[in-house]
Formats: sequence, structure tokens, C-alpha cells
Amino acid sequence: MRHRIVALGAALALAALAGCADNGASPSAGAGTTGGGGQVASGEPEYGGTLVYLANTEPPTWDSFRVPSLNVNSINSSVFDTVIAQAEDGSYKPQLAESWEVSDDATVYTLKLKQGITFHDGTAFDAAVLKQNLDRAANEPDLSLSGTIKENKVIDDHTLEVTLAEPTGGFLHQLSTPHIPIYSGRVLSEHDSAEIGANPLLSVGTGPFKVADYEKGSKIVLERFEDYNWAPETWEHQGKAYLDRVEISFVPDTQSRVGSLNSGQADAIDQVPPLNIPEVEGAGNQILRKDNAGTPWYLALNPNIPPFDDRRVREAFRSSIDVQTLLNSVYGGEYIPAWSTVTPPTPPEGSYNEALEKSWSYDPDQAGDLLEEAGYADKDADGYYTKDGQRLHIDWYVNSLYAQTDQRDVLGEAIAAALNQVGWEVERHPFDTAAHSAALAKNEHNLADASRGFADPGTGIGILASRSDARKLADGINYGLVSDAKIDELYEVIRTSADSAARVEASRQAQAVIAEEAYAVPIYVPRKIVGAIPEVHGWKFDAVGYTDSFYDTWKEQ
Repeated sequence: MRHRIVALGAALALAALAGCADNGASPSAGAGTTGGGGQVASGEPEYGGTLVYLANTEPPTWDSFRVPSLNVNSINSSVFDTVIAQAEDGSYKPQLAESWEVSDDATVYTLKLKQGITFHDGTAFDAAVLKQNLDRAANEPDLSLSGTIKENKVIDDHTLEVTLAEPTGGFLHQLSTPHIPIYSGRVLSEHDSAEIGANPLLSVGTGPFKVADYEKGSKIVLERFEDYNWAPETWEHQGKAYLDRVEISFVPDTQSRVGSLNSGQADAIDQVPPLNIPEVEGAGNQILRKDNAGTPWYLALNPNIPPFDDRRVREAFRSSIDVQTLLNSVYGGEYIPAWSTVTPPTPPEGSYNEALEKSWSYDPDQAGDLLEEAGYADKDADGYYTKDGQRLHIDWYVNSLYAQTDQRDVLGEAIAAALNQVGWEVERHPFDTAAHSAALAKNEHNLADASRGFADPGTGIGILASRSDARKLADGINYGLVSDAKIDELYEVIRTSADSAARVEASRQAQAVIAEEAYAVPIYVPRKIVGAIPEVHGWKFDAVGYTDSFYDTWKEQ
């Protein structure tokens, strides 16, 4: 038996990955603050104009199928359409696919595609082209869906049957994200993956904007795709985009971005540091916010080697970090503390285990007692805890690619300094992305940090599932190398089940196990913060909380 799921109908019950809304916890919410999927426009939208946008860094690759970084997703969302769209209430709507069927065991997905869609190069979108794109996951390693897809079969010109290697409850959500860009078949036939990743002029999609110009290390220019007329119902209008062009420059220096916005040289800037928000608003500009779904920024503890092989030491470490004071110091209280490896906006409703809030606290006395029980009864002349004459030393492995995100390098140094003050010797080791993965696989680190944006309850559990162990997978997200039978059992329910309620309950239980065992220390809920001049309207964020597309954005002339 097969369940037919027509996207125009009720919310998808099978995957139930749901969308997200702002958790309403912004300490500085006010005028110019987004509360849900995007900014409410004032007045009638106008066509025309160029938006000058400053991003913090150039993406490491332009192929988000290979490295789905925030920076590339924020651009690719305007260039590529997704197979399915996710609405603000968490339901799934037609985009390139107009409807879909899912087998009872969640292994066969039959996608019925819209007709009349063309790529920027004039070639047609059909089932053969979608197969060509999804076959990449079956044929190339280290892609977003690598190992997930077993076979893609064209049923007719507008129907594709996708058979997965095993039941995957989150597959529809994956198809709704910019992690899966759908390229022109001509591009895939004429260029290899290395060329596609290196040159965004080959980013030929079906989205509302096409790439018009690119200067490596400097900027990328998007130009309106005049033929665009197949926007999903999740957007605020139909037809072509409002803006003529979007010029995106890569400006790593924070003060340069803020200064350009406040002086009128830029219309919008990405990643406004929290401490700069008063300056931006004081200049008459607006701040647009959205808390992220998925995982918070957290510290993954490695329980396989000393000292974190002792749960008492892991608990003591957690109790030694004054999270709120650090967030107030580094971010001015803009970000809220995290209490679980799943963030509050993560869909479907109930996925976040709110019972964990305030289940631990900064308590150096309790930390000292726990360490004494674990054998760290003394301190040396420099004030560091010792056991058998050896200092309580923590090696923290840092992925440099994400260190500047939210000024995490600053927060990380602040956490390390605070821990040093109370007797932990913490040493941070920066690596580039490839070296970071290789280093984690050696099982010599004590600590690593990460966050993951994904509108699915399994993401915050998969980061501690043994199948995601960084020793097993080149892109394994289990940085702590945790292997816990209970977490694995619950994650299998989340990963494979077609029952939404079962997935949510398993996620909540797993969060409780993670907290009880202190495998991870959640620090803060990431928040997308964009600064824009008052003349910019219609800004939208996706279900994860990232910038979604410039499609609805318009500018007063």
C-alpha cells in the first residue's frame, strides 16, 4: 500500500519535520525585528533597483550539495529552487515537485514534477534532469545525501521514483533545503564537480535570480530571471522577483560592514555583532532577527579518553561555565542560553524538551566537589586541578571555518579563559575544515564545538549517535565520538520512523539522556541577525532561520 500525499492538502504527517517560528525570547525585540518567517513590508512593493548586500565571507565552495555552509545557502536560495517548499507552519508545499507519494516503510518517494519550468540557460526541468542531480548523491562521496539514495528511476517525463538505501524520516526535509541545489542538466553534463564548486557562473538553476558576474574574493552579482513564474505558495507574491539585481560583496571585517551600512554605502549586511546592534539602530537602520532551528552552539565532550571518560568530570565541566555571564559579556545578552542539543524553534512542535531548562547551573562549589570525588583533590602552584601529579588539561579542537560566525572565536577564548581561572587548563587548537575532521578521527581531543541548522528533531540527536562518529565518516557530525546504546536506539526511531509523534517523543527522551550523561554542554541558540536600511522590505528567512531568498525583498526607490 502507498500513501498519496498531495502538497496542496493537509500538512505532511509522514515526515512531520515542520517549520519553525521565532521563540519570542529576544531580549531586544522591537521595531524592525522579525518575529516569524520574515519582515512585514510596509506599503506596496515596487519593482526595480539594486540591493547592495555585504556578506562576511566568501563560501568555501559554491556547490552546497558538497559543503552546505550558511554563506553559500544564503546565496544559492535565490539561484536554485528546492524540490519541495516548507511553509511557516511546518507543512510541505509544491515547488519543483507538485505532489509526492511515500511508501509505508519510508524508502520509496515518488515525485510528480511541475511542468513548464526552465533553467536560466533555457533548458527544461524534467524527471531526467532531477535524476541527473540526485544521482550525484549515489555516485559521489561526501555529498549531503551520500549513502542515502540507492536508486533514481524515471517513470515518465515528469515523474521520478527515488528509492532510499534505508528508511529515512527526514528525506522530505532534506529536499526542502538549499543543501540540495538542482543544476541545469547541461552544466552537469559539461562540467565536473570541482569546476561547479569553484565557479558560481556555473550555478545555473531555476530560481528567481541568475548569476550575472563573479569576482573571486570580492563579489558576486545576481540578476533577476525574467521568466520566473513558478514560485511556491510559501512566498508573498507570484511572477518575477521585485529587485533587478543583488550585488553581494564579501567583507570579513565587521566594522567595515557596519560602517558601510550606517553610511548608506550598503543596503543590508549579514551577521551584525550583537554589541553593534545599538549603533546600527541608532543610525536609523533596522535589525532583522530569527532564532535557528536545529542544534545550538554546543561543546561536544569526548568521553572515550581522560578526563571526560568520568561522568563526574563532565558534570563538573558543565557546572564550571557561567553561560549567562559570558553571553552578556560577549553578546550583550542578545543570544539566549541553550539547555538542550535541540533548539526551541525546532519543528515539529514539542521536539524541544523544555523540561531541561535550568536543569543545571553555574556552581563552582559543586564542580569542585565532583572533581574531588573523581580524584582531582589538589591544585598546583598555578591554580590548576591535578590528579596523580597531572594537570586537569583540556584540548579543544576548533574548526577555523566557523570561528568567526557569531564571533565564536571571541566567545571560545572567553570560555577558555574563565575555565582557566577556576582550575581547568584549556588549550584551543585551530584547524582548517579538512584537518579538523582528520584530527577528530584520531580520538585525541577532549572537546570540540559546533552548531547545525536543520528544521528536524533528529539533528540534535544525530550529533551524538554512533553512526555519525567522526572516526567512521569523513564528515561525521558526532564530534565527541559518543557511543551510547540508549541514544542510538532512540535515534533509530527518529531516523527511520514515519510516525511524527514517535519521532518527537524519541527526540525528547534522547535529549534527557544527553543532559543526564553530560555528553554535551549547550551554550546558546544561534540567531540570524541582519542589518538593513529602512527602505528595504519583504526580507524573509527560511524554516531553519537562515536568509531564504531575495525573491520577496524590495526597495523603496
